Amino acid sequence: MKLVLLAAGHGRRFGGLKQVAPVGPRGEAIMDYTVRHAEQVGYDGVVVVVREEIRDEIALHIDSRWDLAIPVEIVVQPARPGTAYAVLCARPAVDGCFAVANADDLYEPDALALIHQHFAARSASQARDEHMLVAYEIGKTVLTDAEVKRGICRVAMGGRLAGVAEHTVCLRQDGDFDGVPLASVGSARRETRLGRSTPVSMNLWGFSEAIFDTLEAAVAPFEPDGPDSEILLPQVVGAHVATGSMAVHVAFTASRCYGVTHREDVPLVRDHLEVVESDALAWRGATSDLDAVG
Repeated sequence: MKLVLLAAGHGRRFGGLKQVAPVGPRGEAIMDYTVRHAEQVGYDGVVVVVREEIRDEIALHIDSRWDLAIPVEIVVQPARPGTAYAVLCARPAVDGCFAVANADDLYEPDALALIHQHFAARSASQARDEHMLVAYEIGKTVLTDAEVKRGICRVAMGGRLAGVAEHTVCLRQDGDFDGVPLASVGSARRETRLGRSTPVSMNLWGFSEAIFDTLEAAVAPFEPDGPDSEILLPQVVGAHVATGSMAVHVAFTASRCYGVTHREDVPLVRDHLEVVESDALAWRGATSDLDAVG
C-alpha cells in the first residue's frame, strides 16, 4: 500500500514553496515527518505529485533528506489545476489500495495507520468497493485566527460519509469557528457556527483503484474559468456520496493535524514539532529500558 503525497501546490498564501519550508528542529519539512510516519506504520512506497517547474527542487530535497527503506517515485501533474487531477496523475505509479495526503500537513502515525489497517482487514473484493476518510476535530487542525479551508464532514449512522463540503473557516474568540461554504457567494453567503469538535477532512483519504475511473470522468469535461478555478478531490467524492454512488467509511482520529497555510504558521508548527520530537525520544528511551529489563 502506497502513500500518494500531493506536493504540486503553488503556496500563494504562504508566499513560497511551503512543501520544503524548514519547520523541524533540524530543518525538516512537514512532508519529511509524514513519509517517515508512513514507513513506520507499514506503507510500501511513496508517490510524490509535483509540478514540472518544482520537480528538481523537490527531488533534491528528497535525495538529501529522505533516508527511507521504501521506494519513492515522483510524478508530474501537468498544467491542469486541482487535487482531483493530482490524484489521477498518480495512477501509473499505484497498484492496489493507496492513501492520499497533503505535503504541507503533518499527519501523525496513528492517523496514517487507520487507513493501512482498514484495507488490510478487508478482502480484495471488499476493498474494491469502498473508500475511506480520516476525520479530525476542527479544533485540532487550526493554529491561528487566519482564514483557512476545511472540508466539513457529515457522517451517517454506521460511520459512512454522508457529505463533505469545502468551507472557509476562521477561529472565533470563544474557541468555536465561523464557517462559510465555498459554494456560497455574494448575497447568498451563509455563515455557520462550528463547534471545535466538528469533524473535518484534512485530505487524508484511503482509496481503492476504482477511484481513478471516477476522477477521470470528473476532470475530463472540466474547463477552468479563471486563475483560481480548480476541481477538488473532496468535491468529486462529495458529489458521489450525495447520490449514493460511492461508499466512504469514516474513521475518527484524536490526533492533531497542523500545516503551513500562512507564514505565521511556521513558528507554531516548529514549536509543535519540538514537542513531537521530545515525546518520540522519551518513548524510544522507555522502550529501550523495557527491552533491557526483559
